[in-house]
Amino acid sequence: MPEESRDGYVSQRLLPESGSRNGSNRRETAKPEDPSFSQDQKSKNDLNDGDNGNCPTASEERIATGSAYIGTLIAFEQKQSPNYLEQHFRIAPRVFSPKPGTMVAVEAITDDGRHSRILERVTNAWEVNPHEDAFSSNLREVIPIRTEYAEEGTSTVIYRVATIEPLKEAILDESGNVLEIREVQTLPRAGASVYMATGDQIVEALGLEDNPDRGIYVGVLRGSDVSVILKRDVIQRHMLIVGGIGTGKSYTRGIIAEELCMLGVPQVNIDVNGEMVEAAEELGGINLEPGIDFQLPLSALTADDVINAIPSLNGNMVDLVRHAHEELLKASRKSGNHFLLDELLTKIKETGPDLEMKTVTINPAISRTESLRRIKYLGTPYDWKAVLTPGAFININCKGLLVSDLRIITAAVARDLQRLGQAKEFPFVAFSIDEFHLVTPNNQDSVALQVMRELARIGRHVRIGLILTTQSPQDVDRSILKRLLTRFLHAIEPDQLEALRGVLSDASDDLVKQLPKMPQGTCILTGAYETIRHAIVVQVRKRSTTHGGSTPDIWSDFEAMGWVGKRPISQLEENHE
Repeated sequence: MPEESRDGYVSQRLLPESGSRNGSNRRETAKPEDPSFSQDQKSKNDLNDGDNGNCPTASEERIATGSAYIGTLIAFEQKQSPNYLEQHFRIAPRVFSPKPGTMVAVEAITDDGRHSRILERVTNAWEVNPHEDAFSSNLREVIPIRTEYAEEGTSTVIYRVATIEPLKEAILDESGNVLEIREVQTLPRAGASVYMATGDQIVEALGLEDNPDRGIYVGVLRGSDVSVILKRDVIQRHMLIVGGIGTGKSYTRGIIAEELCMLGVPQVNIDVNGEMVEAAEELGGINLEPGIDFQLPLSALTADDVINAIPSLNGNMVDLVRHAHEELLKASRKSGNHFLLDELLTKIKETGPDLEMKTVTINPAISRTESLRRIKYLGTPYDWKAVLTPGAFININCKGLLVSDLRIITAAVARDLQRLGQAKEFPFVAFSIDEFHLVTPNNQDSVALQVMRELARIGRHVRIGLILTTQSPQDVDRSILKRLLTRFLHAIEPDQLEALRGVLSDASDDLVKQLPKMPQGTCILTGAYETIRHAIVVQVRKRSTTHGGSTPDIWSDFEAMGWVGKRPISQLEENHE
């Protein structure tokens, strides 16, 4: 949120007037003349005397975040509500139904007599209208008698209810300012007023950054105008971006790239589909073509990495190649020099007799290791130290490469970065990989698996943060997935939900059920306590750089070629003749 807007909300009084059983009179629904009432809400009241079920526009979906009264907490006997886990409130007439993920605040009085607000998250909402139950609706069709009844706000039986779950409790001073945010210790009473949560309550309770110049600005909280700015330290605990095709995951990755560049964080991106090529240039970065602009030495790979890259290696040949590579690697780490394929082949030939192996093992091992020559990007080392300066963006364009090549490149780059990080050759680097399920598939060994597991486990200690993107989380190695502590979850197919169970944090079942139908550009943001304390729904911000992953407009292309609209079959026959 722009700073002037945030200051405006923080300065509002949070305390209601005294007099009710909860320490306040019932506050009227925010009117257009109230300072806490947005222009969007004013137009809604002019157009709508309640929620008539029409779908609001994107601007209408946002409710001004402040102390606007939006409803009253109710006693719901069937749910034993209000309780500490779930509560319900009646939505005030002329207030748009809050969307799942919207943050509200319920007034309460603590045991020691202090005013507090319980910050709660909307999980669902519904309408109660006995005039439209199955019996009444059927009766009107069978007996065509015109029926009229009062609308919500004047009717005594028509109303809307929202389910909310308590997250945090804000303790207020006599002026209504927040003294502290704590775990919920007060049970609000039925009849308490419910308000839109204020920006400072939300930021503090979620552990967000309040200074956009010191954080990662990703968008706004759905249902409000509160900016979602992650603390910049979250990049040290790794990120996961999930979503089906066309849901906005690559777009979100671009936003993260922009923010990290502005913060001066160097980035290395494995670009599987070439979607970040233009953005890299716009960010002042460079694009590298494997085998043309850069190569990787064998010393950047472990023995297991090399063995997995050599086809048909088995039996004693595996032990021979492993021994030769490990000997070279030890010497390389001592001297700081890299080694190439010719040195490995020579070492295999020299090591064989020492291991009492015969030529029937040595020669096939050499010939099969020779197959690594076909890999054009294995060669002299790339000078990462020289290019990984503050704000650098290095995009490795892997579009069109085989999956086997993609895995080798990823493994070699990861090993190089890991080695430099251990030697403290750079302050920090963000290492991102698109279509990550192709690199380290679940329940399958791959050349990149070991190093990526190591980076996920101890990356922050070697100055590397991971940003991994996938459309198929069920195909990603589980030990890596669970260590990515900031998660952007875009719409995903229902069969992928089970794989996300361990990364959903405290997202409610109702919220998770909406994930497969989440609108494009909207995501559920979850994480650990150190990154994002509670799951929220975020409308991602607009990118400044080019989005290379957008779906091509093929119909405009056809029109440009002279084919407009849908032609009748008879015309197709004439064209053929």
